[in-house]
Amino acid sequence: MAVSFSVSEWSGWRSGLPESYREDLVGLTVSEVPDVGAIPPILRRRLNMLGRACASEVLKHIPADTDIPIVYCSQHGDIERTLHVLESLVAKEAVSPVHFSLAVHNAICGVISIQAGNRASVSALSAGQQGLVPVLLEAIGMLVPGVNRVLCVICDVPLPEIYRDESSQPQVPYAVSFVVTSGDGIKLDLLQLAEGESMSNFRSPVDLIEFLGSDKSEFDLYHNGCMWRLARQ
Repeated sequence: MAVSFSVSEWSGWRSGLPESYREDLVGLTVSEVPDVGAIPPILRRRLNMLGRACASEVLKHIPADTDIPIVYCSQHGDIERTLHVLESLVAKEAVSPVHFSLAVHNAICGVISIQAGNRASVSALSAGQQGLVPVLLEAIGMLVPGVNRVLCVICDVPLPEIYRDESSQPQVPYAVSFVVTSGDGIKLDLLQLAEGESMSNFRSPVDLIEFLGSDKSEFDLYHNGCMWRLARQ
């Protein structure tokens, strides 16, 4: 059985050299650091790479004082701040209040929502390396009478060296955002195909932005032992 919905807006950023950018990747920006021009300085000073990437994406799709629910997903959240808190505790040093407060999984979207005047809910997920399906299902489930738009944001940075191994993802920082809606947009069906299969290649959420900006009809993804497919109607 297919679940139907639309995507009306999308954008994404990943770290990389500008010359690696392909002009046909509609909605995707490739640069060494995210564009922070839209982030107010008072907020920018509190945010690190993950926070700035997330804020840059969220603020593209939330007009000032507009209420829109947010689904936020990150595999490890602000892991750099979490590690800093743990190292401070081990060293019996005072924990930075900024690091402690922003290490909370939904904190980044919380401070962004306060800055933007967005009073709608924020759902914070952690779904391993394959967060797209949980994010889509969460957002679709929030489309009820009176709520016809949900902003989704997925972002991550590479793990600190102490945690990293050859299988760690992502390899570079990224952030993507898209608006799931019951209204106009690219009409899509989400289908579960089969169980017990696995994908040989890691599918980054950045790949979804490439799909939305292309003329491809299908996008396969994997989550929790199941194959899923996004298909254009």
